[in-house]
Amino acid sequence: MGKTIASISTPMGVGAIAIVRMSGDEALSIASRLFHGKLEDRKLNLGQFVFEDLKEQCLAVYFKAPRSFTGEDMVEFQVHGGVIVARKVLEALLESGARLAENGEFSKRAFLNGKLSLSSAEGMIDVINASSEAELKAGYNLMSGELSKFAKDSQTALTDMLAELEVALDYPEHDDEAMAIESARKKLEDMIAKTEALLATVGTGKLIKSGVSVAIVGKPNVGKSSLLNALLGEDRAIVTSVEGTTRDTISETISYSGYNINFVDTAGVRESDDEVEKIGIERSKKAIESADVVLLLIDSSRELDERDQELMKLTEGKRRILVLNKCDLKSKVEIEGIKVSAKSGEGVEELKKKILDSVDLKVDTSGLVITNMRHEEALKEALDALKEADSAAESESADIVAFLVKRAWTAFGKITGETENEAIIDKIFSKFCLGK
Repeated sequence: MGKTIASISTPMGVGAIAIVRMSGDEALSIASRLFHGKLEDRKLNLGQFVFEDLKEQCLAVYFKAPRSFTGEDMVEFQVHGGVIVARKVLEALLESGARLAENGEFSKRAFLNGKLSLSSAEGMIDVINASSEAELKAGYNLMSGELSKFAKDSQTALTDMLAELEVALDYPEHDDEAMAIESARKKLEDMIAKTEALLATVGTGKLIKSGVSVAIVGKPNVGKSSLLNALLGEDRAIVTSVEGTTRDTISETISYSGYNINFVDTAGVRESDDEVEKIGIERSKKAIESADVVLLLIDSSRELDERDQELMKLTEGKRRILVLNKCDLKSKVEIEGIKVSAKSGEGVEELKKKILDSVDLKVDTSGLVITNMRHEEALKEALDALKEADSAAESESADIVAFLVKRAWTAFGKITGETENEAIIDKIFSKFCLGK
């Protein structure tokens, strides 16, 4: 696998402990020269790390290959937190024969040694970077190998299918080709249904990964900035009685019921001669187009006017929620919507719930959800090949069907990393931090 590698695995800074890890054929011998204490397999041992003027009392644990994260011999040192101690321990390991690990190299070695599938490694990245409970759950499901298992099970079924088709081709005198093709069709139809069901989670996966994008829209001075502040629970946007105060889009994120909701407070849409305000209004229109949900805010204490009607038309066809602000005052509108008071906070909780209810979050997020574009593309490629094979089975020979089945097998292998190209693999592991 190459030279023994070492790195600090915890963030640099003041803290209780820092962890320095090492992996490779020489990990145990290097550690034995520097650590004065026992190094028993899978046991945490107290001792002293000694190198030149460094004498650090610490804990060390040895993981004997192949029962380690990387599949190689590994040693981890738990030393006192802070910048200097961990750095000096790392320098000692490098002086003693190890080299500095690259980003994600420990995880990459785990993948190359068959300890980790490529999709599980990507799940690990998602867990580390998760900013919502839903994203964390999706990351854990991916890291636990559920998608990898689906891909491997699909490949096994396709391998069995190929074996039947190859036998029929090798022994044409037995006239088994028609039977083999018919058997393949039944299996292909089942695999198509399962793959389509998994791809149906992509919409939810994108909302989990990126959060629900919500544009707050309304005519000037209708209370958009006040509503944003109420939704956030803090004063983020400037609120005045002057029209056109918000001249650009303001973006803020909250976590609600395990999901991230990204609010965009837009500039009031109206005719304006002010160049800066005009740019803000154009950005508002773009925010409306790209949003998952549009909150059209209306001042319920005033009758609808021409500008309200224009906004109703502008947001038609979008996933829209009508929000009737100033419900603490006498209503002068006769339209249905969520009644809120941005001033008092009344109705704001109901509005947050309505936002999540309005988007497609019907998939059980405790199960497998596709949140990664690479996995989506691989599944689409596999699905196309499965459908082509199923179609070919109606009129083509067994060798044509077998060719298309092999294409599907290769596409599923991209998920686990078995058939993915080296450049993609390197790019994925480069996303990890040092020491992971």
